[in-house]
Amino acid sequence: MTSAPTDGARPVDPVDPPTGSTPVVEQDAEQQPQTSVARGSLAMASGTIVSRVLGVLRQSLIVSAVGVALAGEAFTAANTLPNVIYMIIAGGVLNSVLIPQLVKAAKNPDGGREFTDRILTVGGTAILVVTIVCTAGAALLMRVMTDFSGRTLELAVFFAFLTLPQIFFYGVYALLGQVLGARGRFLAFGWSPAIANVVAIAGLVSFLVLFPRQVAPDQWTPSMVWWLGGTATASIAVQGIVLLVPLWRSGFRFTPRWGLRGVGLDQASKIARWAFAALAVSQVGFVVASKIMTTASDQQTAANFIPGVTVYSNALLVFQMPHSFVALSFITAMYPRIAAAAHRGDHPALRRDYVAGLTVPTALTLPMSVVLLVFSVPICQLLFHAHVGASALVLATMALGVVPFGVDVLNQRYLYAHDDGRTAFAEQCVLTGSATLVNLAALLFVPVEYVVPVIGGGIVVSNVLSSLFGLWFIRRRIGRLGGMRVVRAWLRIGVASAVAGGVAWLVVLGCQRFLGDSRLDALVPLVAGGAVFAFFYFTVAALLGIKEVGEVVDPMVRTGARLGSSVLRRVRRTA
Repeated sequence: MTSAPTDGARPVDPVDPPTGSTPVVEQDAEQQPQTSVARGSLAMASGTIVSRVLGVLRQSLIVSAVGVALAGEAFTAANTLPNVIYMIIAGGVLNSVLIPQLVKAAKNPDGGREFTDRILTVGGTAILVVTIVCTAGAALLMRVMTDFSGRTLELAVFFAFLTLPQIFFYGVYALLGQVLGARGRFLAFGWSPAIANVVAIAGLVSFLVLFPRQVAPDQWTPSMVWWLGGTATASIAVQGIVLLVPLWRSGFRFTPRWGLRGVGLDQASKIARWAFAALAVSQVGFVVASKIMTTASDQQTAANFIPGVTVYSNALLVFQMPHSFVALSFITAMYPRIAAAAHRGDHPALRRDYVAGLTVPTALTLPMSVVLLVFSVPICQLLFHAHVGASALVLATMALGVVPFGVDVLNQRYLYAHDDGRTAFAEQCVLTGSATLVNLAALLFVPVEYVVPVIGGGIVVSNVLSSLFGLWFIRRRIGRLGGMRVVRAWLRIGVASAVAGGVAWLVVLGCQRFLGDSRLDALVPLVAGGAVFAFFYFTVAALLGIKEVGEVVDPMVRTGARLGSSVLRRVRRTA
């Protein structure tokens, strides 16, 4: 489950992707071939796809269970809070800083064992202490993070007491996942959020069976709150704990070691401070945006629905899918290689991988962003059903931010691989600052029913500005990137996407003229229009010679075929 980054910030995606006793990298990162990146990317992407599909089902069940009015807002705010706090305290440090340091530590005589043990000991203990303190201060945190009052605030605080222990398990997931990732093991890291979503869905289904009727905040009973909040936390606990299995099976044995001196953490601590500062800036923007959205939604009446955090979170969940499926999986799998190339100062390799990171994922993320724009109404009609127009409008305003969102993540990875926390912090300030300006303008100058859609549009504006800022600094560091190649690739991909989107839009309009507003009716334009979009996109891409489509699809298809054959052979042997 992910937080809802209302400040334009990049998400960490714990559910919103080994032999020997020492954590050595299975294959030197600098020797990692493109097929290895494709294999790791496929492992992450496959788990992410399943996780995201289950996540959409989970979110749909949440809407069915608690609605999108004040009770739903209370649960969403409380269930988002642990991820927000985790991100403030450790998220950026662990997810951006740790892999480069683990790659470097793997070159030590002990293969990085002492470094890894100390990181797990000190990091795990620190996150546990933070979890205890935050859970004790749940009431204060909810007052700071929201604009709720009365019974809605009481309900949100009750939920928060049950959900804040998730902070610790988010930390466990991140720590163990980074250790596995630095060693080239991505499968469990990519799939554990899917397992978590299965647990969450089971909890929601049982909740709907036990408490089938949506009620107002003042009608919630303690047993309802315990069941919904408790199962949400149980799912995150499973997500972190399940990673112990592949780590143990790899032969890794953890030995608690206290203290961080003498293991080469001086540089890492400097980077961590910048990463912490960047996350603090990000979450200040999150608090401001959350306040703005709850202020807007508090003005709704029975006859006048005003979208708030829940509608935004629903749209954001769908928006993040293309990024998580393709860009994040590709970048995560490539990150150890980037870190190794930065460590040895191999600028040609860094330029080659950076251009690949800009162009290869875009062959799928750009058409997917057009898909979100064209199919926003049937997507929201199928997944959320209630207040389809509001959710679709928010999703449509976000849609064109998918590509800059991915570029921004790529920039951050490159900067942290170079131990350049200062520039990463500056990029975060551009991101959060521009998004916050858009959010404040929405509150001051936009009718209240359009505040959340404008905040969604702020994701596009802020990520475009911050990605351009980061790109300029990276070009100064690693040299000329061959920008015209990137521009030409994006233009060709854009033309193919626009042609396919235009034809698919006609199909959607035709279907809407004759169909109703049920979930089943939404399937028709999605299936028919989706098939038309895919046909025209890949046809035009072939005519224009967009080789990036093959570069991102072909290795994954080959790797998937090999994995499928391997599974079939094992099944036959055990039959």
